[in-house]
Amino acid sequence: MILNNREQLLLQLLLEQTEFRPASFFQKQLNVSQKTVYNNLTTLEKKLKDSGLAIKKVPRKGIFLSGSESAKQNGYRLLAKKETKLELFSPNYRKIFIFANYLFSVKPMHYQEFSEYFYISNQSIKKDVDEIVAFCRFHQVSTKMTTSGLKLTSVESAAQNVFKSFLEKYTDAKASENLLVNNLFDSKVLDLTKKFVSDMTQTIGHPVNNYSIESLKLSLRIFLSRLLIDKHIEKQEHLVFDELRRMKFYMIAVDFSEMIQQQLPVQFSDTDIQYVCSLLLAHGIEPFGQMDEPHESTITNCTKQIIQKMSHMLNADLTQDKLLLQTLLAHIVPMIHRSKTGILLKNPLIKSIKKQYSTMYTLTKYAIGDLEERFQILLTEDEVSFLTIHFQLAFEKIKITNHILIVCQSGFATSELIFNRIKQTIAADTVLEIIPLSKLASTSLEAVDLIISTIPLDITAPPVTYISPLPTTEEIGRISAKISNLNENEKNFYSKKYQKTTLLQKYLDPTFLFVKKKFRTKKDVLDFLADDYLKKKLVTTKFKHSLFEREELGSTGLKTGVAIPHADPHTVKETKLAFLTLDAPITWGDTKIQLIVLLAIAEENMIEAKELIASIYGLFNSAEEIQWIVNSQTQEELYQRLLRGGN
Repeated sequence: MILNNREQLLLQLLLEQTEFRPASFFQKQLNVSQKTVYNNLTTLEKKLKDSGLAIKKVPRKGIFLSGSESAKQNGYRLLAKKETKLELFSPNYRKIFIFANYLFSVKPMHYQEFSEYFYISNQSIKKDVDEIVAFCRFHQVSTKMTTSGLKLTSVESAAQNVFKSFLEKYTDAKASENLLVNNLFDSKVLDLTKKFVSDMTQTIGHPVNNYSIESLKLSLRIFLSRLLIDKHIEKQEHLVFDELRRMKFYMIAVDFSEMIQQQLPVQFSDTDIQYVCSLLLAHGIEPFGQMDEPHESTITNCTKQIIQKMSHMLNADLTQDKLLLQTLLAHIVPMIHRSKTGILLKNPLIKSIKKQYSTMYTLTKYAIGDLEERFQILLTEDEVSFLTIHFQLAFEKIKITNHILIVCQSGFATSELIFNRIKQTIAADTVLEIIPLSKLASTSLEAVDLIISTIPLDITAPPVTYISPLPTTEEIGRISAKISNLNENEKNFYSKKYQKTTLLQKYLDPTFLFVKKKFRTKKDVLDFLADDYLKKKLVTTKFKHSLFEREELGSTGLKTGVAIPHADPHTVKETKLAFLTLDAPITWGDTKIQLIVLLAIAEENMIEAKELIASIYGLFNSAEEIQWIVNSQTQEELYQRLLRGGN
């Protein structure tokens, strides 16, 4: 059973809910009409017929997905199955085929031949070619139309990179396994690259990610296909690491060239062999230890600085994690090389990473500023997401100590009974403490994560869980689950301790709140905010450029309807947040948004970045919360709603 994208999103939303939700909830999350929601529910219901999952629709109550835990786990497995979008006569495949024909054929087809091949008009073919040209120009690759078809006039490596990007736009991370994509290449090219990469990854002595392997195969196939029509790589002028010949994989590249020359009618130049070395390095084939000492020292120092900066922002010591340093070094060397040479590596999990680890992702963006400046690079959102996973793993290894209070009025013996029963079911590093009700009012609760009480308490934070004076086994199980959930919240920065309005209030200023503005483009919004900050002398003259530069690397718009743009902290003189609502939604990347939060954090305030960023993301967990903020009619109303932290 395969679900399309909309059905997958709907199923994921249903699986995440613990109670009935109205159709309007799903409508806003999916940004479609209620009629579409019900149509999608009907088709999804049919596909889930034999899965053990059932969609319940109850009038005046809403929609809920019922089923056993094992059935729901099978539901999550369905989300991993991707629909194959690429079909033989689809517009997407047609564009890929046309582009490949221009790049790999000695005598490319003409409009009329394309038209007859795909049974469409010449005008449709022209539109496809216009889109290809526009895509190339967007990626700074020039083109011209000749009597023999479209020609890419940029350097050869840029031409190959832009085709790979175009191909990845319409395919998933396993493009090299797609039969229609494979049809673009000579069968010998497919077999030789598959064997080479397979043999090499088994002998290099360290694991390589599957997405790197697939990306490398695709790059080599494009390279060889161009070589077959005598297109050679230009001299690489901007390699990060000198003397590739002295690296271990230079001999691998030479062996590869000799094998290919025996099987295909091609000749490798020195620059072609150098390019194969470059591809191997870019895809993480060469271990960091093979680098020359001067480069090793520089990159090691930069990496240690990033770890120190993340430790500072996370308020957690990651500097003692030797495995983190080792894995980052192994990743950062190829990453710098990719950024310098324009070789792209897509992260197939990027959307999930940005959603699930949004705070860690944003903190990582801030932490890499010095590295980018040192090597004169700008890391794409794919590269940032790879680094995010390394830091998230390291952060989750650190033991988190929870502080829990037990408040009981039935006497000391009862309190001890509750204490002992709970202590047996929780981690040893959890601090469990009994406190009399009489002392609760005079006790600071700043460091307390949870209160367990047998009596009603007039407390809003931290959260309070109520149990009976003689708790049952079920109640103890519920408490244990609650404490376990505290750990997960801490790792993902969704705990209420990161949603304090006091910190937001510190950086909120009514003069930076803008209500119902009539901007119609992202550029208009960013121009207005950047100019306003500069006029108020809160940023340097480089702030605006940094803001747009970051946005080009990846849209900051979230599916919930909010955009959170930011700039390099070095361009910010004084930390200040700006909130701007629009009178109507505008397009921001691939989503519609109506609320913009400008995140301008100065270097001196980075210690508060984690809590501040987590507080902002915590405000906007759902489309309903964002709409409540957007509905503010005045500056003062917006200010008060932000301080209330949701509706």
